[in-house]
Amino acid sequence: MKAKYFSADSRVAAETKAETFFGVGASEIVFENAGPDEESVPVLILALTGKREELQNADASYGLYYEDDGVYLEIYRERGAGATLAVQALSKHISRKNINGLDPQAVQAIVAQKSGRKKIAAAQREHIYGEDLTIEITKDEMKVFARLLEPDFGGAALEIDAARKKIEEAGVTNGIDANALKTFLEAKDYGEPFLVAQAVAPTDGEAGKLIYHFSTDERTGRPREIGGGRVDYRSLDLFLPVSDNELLVERIPATEGIPGTTVTGKELKPKPGKEVNLPRGKNVEINEDRTEMRAKTSGMVEFLKGSVTVSNIYKVNGDCDLSTGNIDFDGSVHISGSVRSGHTVKATGAVVIGGTVEAATVISGGNVEIKGGVQGSDKGRIEAAGSITMLFIERGAAIADGSIKIDVSIHSTLEAGGTITAKGKRGAIIGGRAGAAGDIITSFIGAVSNTHTEIEVGVTPKKRARIQTLEKDMERVRGEIVKLDQLDAYLEKTKDKMDPETWDRLYRSGVENRRLSEQNMEDYTIEANDLKYELEHATDSKVHVLDTAFGGSRIIIGNGIYKVTGDIQFATFRYKDAEVTYGPCEKSKSS
Repeated sequence: MKAKYFSADSRVAAETKAETFFGVGASEIVFENAGPDEESVPVLILALTGKREELQNADASYGLYYEDDGVYLEIYRERGAGATLAVQALSKHISRKNINGLDPQAVQAIVAQKSGRKKIAAAQREHIYGEDLTIEITKDEMKVFARLLEPDFGGAALEIDAARKKIEEAGVTNGIDANALKTFLEAKDYGEPFLVAQAVAPTDGEAGKLIYHFSTDERTGRPREIGGGRVDYRSLDLFLPVSDNELLVERIPATEGIPGTTVTGKELKPKPGKEVNLPRGKNVEINEDRTEMRAKTSGMVEFLKGSVTVSNIYKVNGDCDLSTGNIDFDGSVHISGSVRSGHTVKATGAVVIGGTVEAATVISGGNVEIKGGVQGSDKGRIEAAGSITMLFIERGAAIADGSIKIDVSIHSTLEAGGTITAKGKRGAIIGGRAGAAGDIITSFIGAVSNTHTEIEVGVTPKKRARIQTLEKDMERVRGEIVKLDQLDAYLEKTKDKMDPETWDRLYRSGVENRRLSEQNMEDYTIEANDLKYELEHATDSKVHVLDTAFGGSRIIIGNGIYKVTGDIQFATFRYKDAEVTYGPCEKSKSS
């Protein structure tokens, strides 16, 4: 739809002006009276052209006209279901026209009328504006977005050098992407935000680490036997003997990282690597730069598996829930209540929980003790660098570098670098999977309903899973080598036909890819063979059933599998003569 107001001494004269302006006959124009009444002089009419459906539901619009006696603004009211006047767009258009002596009150008056024609400035030459940019720098000064403003009819396109200058004038000194800016200007997506510059992010520092110069194997807490029925109470398995000035722990400091730069040139400080502190303790000496801890006198060092722990304790009197949020503490954590669903508790030391753990995550650099148990809802997960002790676990996962002690496990995953002991009121592993590098001792395996329950000893399940991953990798590499063989055959046939430069490039690529594939195959094969050897010889561990192993259970030791079809009572499963067999239980309920 097109529209324009026309004024003359008579309606005929006004209509004639409209026909001349639009270049069409009167039959193609719709005329409407725009004056106070049809008899007033001069006559003011509104002329409209366009299809009927356009005229019936036209959006409100406007026009600027530079005439001999001044600059006029015309506003045409919406029709039918058309949208009302876009006042903000009109304001921007008038602003970009750079009209000299603009009368803001006249503009406001006609906008308030919503239609009509009004002089808003004295006569002057029309300014034709070209494309322009608006620049938005995010508050954190990490990104710069530009919007391309549409040009006036006949206005010039914005060149890339001019656009870059505008961005720089907005304060952007760093990270302007010339290719992105070129793409942005060519796309002509007027009014849409486009990323034209980004900050250089800092490179965070590397975390510090500790090197332990004494054995960190899990301790049992029992005195060591020294023969003749005697025990040495100075050699309790919770401690290791050390000599005067013996190096216990070495600290490798964290790095600071590399700074970045915002789009305005400000330095972005990197996040320093998380520093580690030497553990505090009695009778130890720490050097001036705190990189070494040595024994002050001869004695023993107290430790937990995976860490030397002398740390503060973070106490929560109640539940870990929305009132506390997630906990990530460098030390030990004691929670008197429960850990509610959706929460995470991390500690570099021990974690003690007085209640239960719901569908939550607990990660400890030491031991985990849960007075109640885990009601996991298939989401609860406990990880410990030491041992895990809890009353029960249902539909959860418990993974320990050390041992796991529990009363009952129901449809859960247990994985231990030491032993798994399920002894107590029920003493059962029902459903799910339990794997231990050491022995598994339990009263019951499975249930009378023949619930599928898988028990594995000798090798942790993640090592068996690693073998499967390596076998898939080797199969993939074999396929790549077959393709390289095909490439070699093709190059042999086409050596005299193909462009020498192309042939040489393909040949060199094939040689390099073959070298990489063969190296990968060798590495995968060595690792897989080592794991398989470990699996085949991991046959010393046993499964001790103090009461009943029910049908539906599977016992895995090394490469041997025993499928329990009928109930087996009071038995020890062992690996013998390349298969899993069982005999009378070697353990007692009191042992």
